[in-house]
Amino acid sequence: MTPDRMQRGVKTLPLDWTPVERGLDIMCKRLKFLQDAVNEYKAKNNLGSGDVVPKNVLQKIQEDPKTPRPLNVLVMGGSVTMGVVCHINPVISTGISRRVCAWPGRMTSFFSMLFGGYQLIEFHTVAMGGTNTESGITMWDYSLLPGDTPYPDVVINAYATNDMHYNSVQTALAKNITLERSVIELNQEFVRQVLTPKRECYPPPLLLYLDDYLGNEQSEVLTTMVSSQAIHLMSGYYGLGSISYADAVRDVVYGDNRESWYHSDWFEKGTYERAVHPHMGMHITNTWVVGFYFMNLMTTFCSLPVRSTGEETPQQKMHAHLHAGLEIKGLPTDLKGGPIQRPRGIPPVLTDDLSLEHITRLWTDDSKAKGTLWKSAEECTKEGKGVNDNIPLEKPCMYSWIVGLERFMDKPKTLTEKIKSQMIANEGWSAVNDNNKLGWVPSGNKSKFTLEWKSVIQSVRTLTLMIMRSYGEKWEGSKLKLEIWSKETLVKSDEIVGFHDKKTSETYNIKIKIGEIPVGNDLKINFELIGGTTFKITGMAICGH
Repeated sequence: MTPDRMQRGVKTLPLDWTPVERGLDIMCKRLKFLQDAVNEYKAKNNLGSGDVVPKNVLQKIQEDPKTPRPLNVLVMGGSVTMGVVCHINPVISTGISRRVCAWPGRMTSFFSMLFGGYQLIEFHTVAMGGTNTESGITMWDYSLLPGDTPYPDVVINAYATNDMHYNSVQTALAKNITLERSVIELNQEFVRQVLTPKRECYPPPLLLYLDDYLGNEQSEVLTTMVSSQAIHLMSGYYGLGSISYADAVRDVVYGDNRESWYHSDWFEKGTYERAVHPHMGMHITNTWVVGFYFMNLMTTFCSLPVRSTGEETPQQKMHAHLHAGLEIKGLPTDLKGGPIQRPRGIPPVLTDDLSLEHITRLWTDDSKAKGTLWKSAEECTKEGKGVNDNIPLEKPCMYSWIVGLERFMDKPKTLTEKIKSQMIANEGWSAVNDNNKLGWVPSGNKSKFTLEWKSVIQSVRTLTLMIMRSYGEKWEGSKLKLEIWSKETLVKSDEIVGFHDKKTSETYNIKIKIGEIPVGNDLKINFELIGGTTFKITGMAICGH
C-alpha cells in the first residue's frame, strides 16, 4: 500500500471544518498534559530528555482521571466491521479474536504508535452482524450505545457492505423500489439524524463514510457500485468526508478476482460463489487507508488560510480559519450578485421534487425555525452556556438492550438478567444462543411472558423491537402477539410476523407507536407466540419518541 494508492482512498473532505478544529483541540490539550506529566516524571527520576519512560508509567498517566480525554471515534457497522473471519491469515495462525483483528480494533494502537505511545485517539465499535444503516438509524436516534461508549467526536458509517447485502436487496424489492433508491433513502435519514444536534450547544460529531464494499452480492460490476454512488451523492450534497477502501484496491481485485488478501475469497471451494467477509489482509490494509485519511484531514486543516483581525492572540489567530473563502484585500465587501454566507444547519431533504427555484427558501426557513440548534461555539460561550464537551446525553429510552452491542450482552446469562429485571411472568421463554445468534426465544406455541414498569420515570411513546426473521419448517407461520397496557387499559395490540421467504436470516427493526403513557403511570407489556413454534427477539427499546 503505497501513498499514491492510499490517496485514492481519500474521496471527499468535509465542508465544515469546525468539528475537525474541535477534535484537534481535544488532542492538543491531552498531548500537552501528557508531555508535561512525562517531563515531570523524568525530572523526579533523573532521566534525560531522550530517555524512555516505562510503559506502565505512561499507561498510568494516560488512565489518570485528571488527564484530558482523547478524541472519541465511533465506528458503526455490520459483520465486516466486527471482523468476521478476520482471523484467517494465509501466513501464520495468530489466535487473535475477531474484534481485535478487525480494522477498528487496530486503530487505537495504530495511532498510539504513530504518536510515540501517546493515546490521543480512541476508537469504539458498535457493530452487529446482519445489520445495515437502518439499524444504525435506530441506534443513533435512541442513543442505544453501550454504557461505556462516550458521545463521539467522530462517527464513521461503515455499513456499506451490509447496505448491499442480499437482505437489503430483498427489502428494497418488497418496498417496490430499486436498491439504489433504498440505499440513498436510508443513508439520507442516517446523515440527517447524526448532523442534527441533539440539543442546543451540543455540536454534532464529524460524520465520515467508509466504502468497504468489494463483495459479490451482485454479479454485475456496475450494480456493485450502487453504495459508492450513494455515498458520493450524500457526501457532495451534505458536505461529508468519505473514505473508500474499495477504490484504493479495486484494480488489484478486478485484475485478479482469485486473490483473497484484499477481498473475500470468491473461489474458496474451487468454484465461484457468494462471499462477503474479507480476511485479515483487508483489515490490515484498511487500517492504513483510514489512518492515511485522518492524517490527510489533519494536515489539510493545518494548511487552510487564516484570517487575522489584529486583535487575536497568536493561538486564536491559528484557529481563526476562514470557512467562506480567501480574504483578498482591496475588493469591496458588497459585490453585487456575490455569494452570501450559506444558511446554518443542513440543506433540505433531497427528494425528487426538490427544485432549484425553492431550495434556498426552504433551507433558510428551516435554519430560522431551528436557529437555537445551530448556535456557534462563540454564541454559546457569550450566552454563558459554553459548548458541551463529552457530557452524556439524556437517554430517550427508559429501558433498552441489543444483543451483541453492550459489553457481555453476548451471553445468555446477561440477557436473562436484563429481561428478568422487569419480568413478572414467564411461561417458556429463555435466552438461547443457537447458530451463534443470541436472542430471547420461546420454547413453543403459546409461550408467553410479561414485562412491567411501576410508575414510569419518563413518558413512553414507542416500543421498538429488533427481531430475527428466518425461513424453513421451523419458522413457518411464526407470529408474536403483544399487548401494551396502562392503568388497566389496553393501549395497543399488535402482531409481528417472524418468518419470511428469503433463504437467509436477517434483523428487522419493528417500531410500534403507542400514543403517550405519561410519567407516573404503570406500563405492562404481554408477549405471546400465537403462530408457529419459534421466534427470536434480539433487541428492545421503550422510548419517549
